[in-house]
Amino acid sequence: MTRGRVFVTLLLVVTSLLIVLPVAVLAIGSFLSEPPRALHFAFSGLTFGNYIAVLGSPGFWRLLATTITLAVVGTAGAVVFGVALAWLAVRTDVPGRRILEAVAITPMFIPPLVGAFAWDILASPKSGIINILARSIGIPQAVNVYSLTGIGFVFAIYYCPYVFLFVAAALRNMDAVLEEAARMVGAGRLRTIVDITIPLTLPAFWSAGLLVFVLLIEIFAIPAVLAEPGGIHVLSVRIWELVGFTPPKVNEASALGVLLLLLITVTLVLLQNRVLAQRSFITVSGKGQRREPTSLGAWRWPLCTLGFTYLVIAVLLPFLALLLIALRRNLFFANAKALFNPVQFSFAQFGVAFGDPVVRLSLANSLLVSCGTIMLGCTLYFAVAYTVHRTRLPGRRALDIISIMPVAIPGLIIGLGYLWSWITLPIGLYGTVWIIILAYISQFSPQGVRAIAASLVQIHPELEECSRLCGAGMLRTLRHVVIPLARPGVLAAMILLLVLSFREFATALFLYTSATQVFSLTMFDVWERGSTNLVAAMALIQAGMLLSIVLVGQRFSRGATVAPGPS
Repeated sequence: MTRGRVFVTLLLVVTSLLIVLPVAVLAIGSFLSEPPRALHFAFSGLTFGNYIAVLGSPGFWRLLATTITLAVVGTAGAVVFGVALAWLAVRTDVPGRRILEAVAITPMFIPPLVGAFAWDILASPKSGIINILARSIGIPQAVNVYSLTGIGFVFAIYYCPYVFLFVAAALRNMDAVLEEAARMVGAGRLRTIVDITIPLTLPAFWSAGLLVFVLLIEIFAIPAVLAEPGGIHVLSVRIWELVGFTPPKVNEASALGVLLLLLITVTLVLLQNRVLAQRSFITVSGKGQRREPTSLGAWRWPLCTLGFTYLVIAVLLPFLALLLIALRRNLFFANAKALFNPVQFSFAQFGVAFGDPVVRLSLANSLLVSCGTIMLGCTLYFAVAYTVHRTRLPGRRALDIISIMPVAIPGLIIGLGYLWSWITLPIGLYGTVWIIILAYISQFSPQGVRAIAASLVQIHPELEECSRLCGAGMLRTLRHVVIPLARPGVLAAMILLLVLSFREFATALFLYTSATQVFSLTMFDVWERGSTNLVAAMALIQAGMLLSIVLVGQRFSRGATVAPGPS
């Protein structure tokens, strides 16, 4: 066996242990009567009892319907916001459209847990800031974030950037001549959008809508904060309750996790492939493309105002609410005058946050986990991306499929799978930060591999061939040619992994101990204890750190350029 085949085999073993094993253990455990163990399966005791218990439990079908309804409402809102922003920023002459592109993706860097905290402060029925201000002018209740509509709205504004990125890319690739031809035969602007633009960008709509729908089906943070107080129950929170409450029902939780994965995620992916395979959406040909912006005329400034209103609602308003509550000495205010009373303002909560040993430990754990995820993850992702995109070794297709699998696996399920697949292995991982690091590496492999692959495919193969002709071996070629030229993609992957791992919440729910609790989990614990102003201070600290990470990463990335390959 050649060294290349050995290397691919090793990668397949590592990625299978990280990604396939946890899901397999979870699936097998759903048919057992005892908690699943990676090394102790009693296959003679296989049973459908867990599925019968889950499907026959009181309120299960209502739970499923509520979960799907919330995901549909959130996806619809995200698609509307994302498509509108993408069209304004890419295909119109709206003022400030370059800034609008940056505005549209800003909520992607705000952890959903932080967004949920902020909107609970803003729009809870009794004590929300918006409702207190509304009562001051005679309106009993203006908003209710604990409702299906309220939660769907929060879903929409924080998952809109995913739709924006998909649709904006499709709009950039679509030839504007097609729209101009429609106008020449008498079609108005609205009819052109409905009959030409939307149908030709349908793959982007489907892909973005499906991704957002799957993410909203699995999300835990926002429903845990906003749905439960309103008596609204969803599948992700139910899985957590089955494991975390006494008595734990881990096998039923495994069955519910498998149902969530197979019946919803996999079914939707297959449905998307079947629908899109029946039509042609080719709009990019060998001819040059024209991308002249659509003139909005008198609507330029009103639509520009609406576009930037999204920034106010999704970013500025929540952070102002967090800052206001973090600065207050107490949380009791009955009207607008009491809310903005300067006597009540203090930086004491920030001192409490930094002085609390539990908070400091969880912050250190988050930084340690993020650094570990970056170092180990990027090494693995680079090896996978290089093998898949720069070699012809057997097994690379299987490697590509395994690395992309976590896209369809909710983080909550990955965490649960890791709990039962690694807890009994004789290597002492459970109870350490390493099991959280491995779970994060597994969860974020699609993003990491794709970010690095994007730079690798830009490097012309002749550069590596020239290096080898000059006598350099594989390792020297990688060190002196490939890695320096792939630096932008590696840096992008590192920044992305740092942001994602630092803000991740659901995956660590089943894996942490008192000594390995990460910052997001500490915030959630503090929230459950009712310390709203302390949580607001912690949320601002986390958001500030994430913003700093992104800004520093962008500064380093500016100096990283890819040298052009030979023509």
